[in-house]
Amino acid sequence: MKIGEFAKACNVPVSVLRYYDSYGLLKPVYHDCFTGYRYYSQSQVAVCERIHELKAAEFSLAQIKKIMAGNLSEAEISLVFDEKKEQLRQVLDKLDVLREKISGGTFMEATNLELMHEDVHLPFENDDRVIGKWEILGEYNSRKEYELDKKLPEIRIGSKKREIYFLPQGEWYWCYSWTKGKLLVDGGDCSYVNEYTIEKQEDELFMFVNLKAYDYLQTGRTTLLVLRRLDNRHYRAAEISRKDNIDMPFVNDDRIVGKWEAVSFVQHKEEFDPEVIRENFVPYFKAIEFLPEGECVSVYGEEIISGRAKQEWTKGYLLRKWNSTACAYEIKNIDGTEYLFMEWKSGDYRWGGYETDYYVFQRQEK
Repeated sequence: MKIGEFAKACNVPVSVLRYYDSYGLLKPVYHDCFTGYRYYSQSQVAVCERIHELKAAEFSLAQIKKIMAGNLSEAEISLVFDEKKEQLRQVLDKLDVLREKISGGTFMEATNLELMHEDVHLPFENDDRVIGKWEILGEYNSRKEYELDKKLPEIRIGSKKREIYFLPQGEWYWCYSWTKGKLLVDGGDCSYVNEYTIEKQEDELFMFVNLKAYDYLQTGRTTLLVLRRLDNRHYRAAEISRKDNIDMPFVNDDRIVGKWEAVSFVQHKEEFDPEVIRENFVPYFKAIEFLPEGECVSVYGEEIISGRAKQEWTKGYLLRKWNSTACAYEIKNIDGTEYLFMEWKSGDYRWGGYETDYYVFQRQEK
């Protein structure tokens, strides 16, 4: 069957089958390299049905791929299903608690998650083994889950490779620091201490961190973050920071000159809706004034940043010299009001490798 016929037989969109193919989950029996046509057999209809049944049971595609690969023993398959049953039992328990809260009229309390503020400014104690760069292999519910997952290293939790640095003397970078036996995290609105252990396996060092992630705030249970050491270099925070080209000549832009006040913060520019601007929005990047000839004044929290030594602008960019970032901007006229969309290149961008979010400013005056 061609892919269109197979899609109808399985009651799924063609785009889903193409994704399954690229993911290695359900490949056609034949792929014509000249026409690009994909051909499937009748027997693969049952395979597609199994995939959808597993998805309906809340298995991830990575887990489904492991199960369908046929490489797991009966004991390993039983372990996967037992852990899924336990996860579903926890979901049912949470639903029971939520039902009681809603029935009792206390459902608003569920939105007020109490964030954790542990003291992360601890005395530093050295541990030479941890200094350097580490690769994040994955976050797991248990050591058993990790032991099962490492048998298939090409399938790891998380789609993007991440790295974390342990800098000499516990120097802070992004939201991380450390002291012997502890990974320290300060996310601004919460801070927590995560204990770690180190094991040597086949001439490589692995770190196992008892991570106090979101689930910990709700259940009190830590997850297991597993790291593998890549090197033992003594990095510095400034050295590993992502840096943009900020050496741009000045090009005038009359439209940008004037005062702008932050009214929203979005992940994608398309998300912004001027009709749903939050009245209680309290931005960190509060305002910016673009002056003639490339000068500008910015307000971050209670701090005012000005002067060409720290920042300036050119057409299309705010050049922040103090952290080597070039933040692109775009002006849009929406229903007669001018809005400025500017990239926000925080530590997530500079050290975490994430894409930028956007501050949205509204023109105040020229």
